[in-house]
Amino acid sequence: MRLNHHASTRLALGLALVGVVHLAGVESAAAYPQFQFSTFSARCNLCHFSPSGGGLINGFGRSESGETISRGGNGELLHGLWTPPEFLALGLDLRGAGAIKDNATEPQYLYFPMQADLYGRVAVSGISANVTLGLRGVARVVPPGPGEERNVLDRVVSREHYLMYETGFWYVRAGRFHAPYGIYSQDHSEYIRRYLGRHTLEETYNLSGGYVADEYEWHATAFGPAPVFILSGNEALESGPVGGERVGGAFSYENRNDGQTGSFGAQARADVTDALSRYWVGGLYKRFYEEQKLMLLSQLDVGVGMFGGDIDADPMLLLSAHLGLNYFLTRGVMLGAVIERYDPDVLLSSRARDAASLTVQYFPFAHLELHLIGRMEFQGQDYAAPAPMGLLMLHYYL
Repeated sequence: MRLNHHASTRLALGLALVGVVHLAGVESAAAYPQFQFSTFSARCNLCHFSPSGGGLINGFGRSESGETISRGGNGELLHGLWTPPEFLALGLDLRGAGAIKDNATEPQYLYFPMQADLYGRVAVSGISANVTLGLRGVARVVPPGPGEERNVLDRVVSREHYLMYETGFWYVRAGRFHAPYGIYSQDHSEYIRRYLGRHTLEETYNLSGGYVADEYEWHATAFGPAPVFILSGNEALESGPVGGERVGGAFSYENRNDGQTGSFGAQARADVTDALSRYWVGGLYKRFYEEQKLMLLSQLDVGVGMFGGDIDADPMLLLSAHLGLNYFLTRGVMLGAVIERYDPDVLLSSRARDAASLTVQYFPFAHLELHLIGRMEFQGQDYAAPAPMGLLMLHYYL
């Protein structure tokens, strides 16, 4: 679709109007990798209970949300009105969104619930049980067919539920979660999540272990299907196990520099199904430039995809590239730019996807975030025909 003068005007108007949001639904409560070094916290598990980051934040993460990340406020649970006992941790994430997409003839406006997740963690002597329960978000509501009935319980999902044992820097956990691999962005639509097996509701059932210290960390995971047919949140999986029929594994390693201002890493992942198998290897580089107030996030992955069954086709050469730069304008305000590429078959340029995004994230006080995204996406290297999109999210947590 061509971005003509009228389309440009519609996009600008849409971005101005997109501020109406609704709070419910489920999306993906991920870590904010921009804060790993910029807040002088080298490890993601300094702020999160998960050893690889994301999900429920701990006490230190709550204090950082008010004292460092946002412009102020009390980041404690319920704004400090009640403190749970030491063995119990609770949390709630609410996120709503409004979007506009250019459809050439007229703009398409979407206002939809995105996330309503309740977190619970019970821990005793290094052993913890972790559960996330929420509602599946729906951008385009499809009315029920003849004779069908739907209610809110049809949208209940549990993206994460696992048991974990930790001792010192070591851990092992088993259950449903995203296998650690590369940069885990809070934006699930970025290619490093969308096409590398970590999209919304693609969490697998895993047995994972690793070692997390200030100097370095590594995570090794084996995953496969499980005979659980409820709370998957993915309609495509209603006739099969949660997480799909994939089996495989993932490994990630990250080494931090002496000043703990940056890191480099390597990762590998295998996803095997009857229809298609993909094997990835890649690397990442992160760096916070304190004087310039810039955070660099980059990742490059290459892979091979092979069809299964009776399909007679040559292997596909896969490519995923991500480069992000974030500027901390002032306390509580972060500007970002991302360019990315995903190519499911390097030999067929018509299948490649490219995108460029600009973001503004504003944290007026602890528990609240406004996140504005403007994105141009290009299909098959046709850079004269971008698909523009604007999205505004309102995020509130307890």
